[in-house]
Amino acid sequence: MSEEGGFAAEFDMILKRIRDLEAEIEKLKKAGIERAEKEKLLQELKNLISVAREENVINIRIATSARGAIFRLKRGVWATISKLQKTHKDKFDINKSKENWGKMASLIIRKINEAKVTDYPTKIVMTYDVIEENGKMIFKPKEVRILVFEPAAHILATFDEAEEIEVTPEEIPEEKEEEE
Repeated sequence: MSEEGGFAAEFDMILKRIRDLEAEIEKLKKAGIERAEKEKLLQELKNLISVAREENVINIRIATSARGAIFRLKRGVWATISKLQKTHKDKFDINKSKENWGKMASLIIRKINEAKVTDYPTKIVMTYDVIEENGKMIFKPKEVRILVFEPAAHILATFDEAEEIEVTPEEIPEEKEEEE
């Protein structure tokens, strides 16, 4: 996949998330939710838009857990470090870059554990800089946004329950014939 194609796909995903947030805001308006909660959603929307405009972003897709998100981020970071190493050759300081990534990874793990969200679906977006220090280029993480998607609801339906309910023929969904 080309770099432009990857950017377009990520941009489309961000636009979809923006539309989802806008729909959520409309639901909140109809439900009469407090202004503070609306402002929180608007701020999240602004943050997602700002990420789309930044350079040097590692933007992983949503993982089923925070542990999985960290693993995906780690793969993205190592791919970025490898690319930087190939680009800058002898001018790239791999050891300092590894040390910087290790510090950020420890902080991410600590924050996720403190929030007790290790088992929730998670997306991580990291921005970074490539700085020059003592004539060497170094990978330096700048900021990490950890987006945790807490389940909104859990609904259980059992067949025993279905057997107890009287269903009229109008309520039974009909199969639609597929057109060829």
